[in-house]
Amino acid sequence: MLTLGLVGLTVTVVMGFLIAVLLISWFSNPPFGLGNAPPQPIAFPHTVHAGSEADGGMGIQCEFCHRNVTRGDAATVPAVEQCLFCHKTIGGTGETAKAEIAKVRQSFEENDPINWERVHRLPDHVRFIHEAHIRFFTDPDQPTRTGINGESISEPLTVPETCSVCHGDVASMTEVQPKQGQSLKMGTCLDCHRNNNVATDCTVCHK
Repeated sequence: MLTLGLVGLTVTVVMGFLIAVLLISWFSNPPFGLGNAPPQPIAFPHTVHAGSEADGGMGIQCEFCHRNVTRGDAATVPAVEQCLFCHKTIGGTGETAKAEIAKVRQSFEENDPINWERVHRLPDHVRFIHEAHIRFFTDPDQPTRTGINGESISEPLTVPETCSVCHGDVASMTEVQPKQGQSLKMGTCLDCHRNNNVATDCTVCHK
């Protein structure tokens, strides 16, 4: 009886753990996370790079670094060589900035790619084409647009504005985090497609 009791307790604990993991996965973003993005190997403050010049930033457009975002499926992250376009001469002002930029230069000198951690991850069976979404929201001939939360968008967006529809105002983030209150789950995508009269056939998004 004692053995059966231990088995029952073990099964209960394991099932409870699995249910907790599934609930955390469903209600958190990124999946199986606790709502916060993973730490990055090098601090990259978007406030400095992409923030407006009025706010002390450089005003760099999203597509300058994420060069494939208007041309293909993935937005892509820049190679270290691209970082050196600027940081070959810009070494930073504060001690923290200098230390982080030194890591970038070391990565380049040692031919060692920077292993950035993904903030948003979709299941392998899901296909998300950045170029198609950028094209839709920036198209001046598109009569109407509806944002991911159902908001009406009357004018064509710029590329950075389109990125912020799903990712939030990344230019104001020191550390990139999932958009607060924004779920990037299947239901959200379907609602957005329906609101914009876009196909919702399974093969549109699933491989």
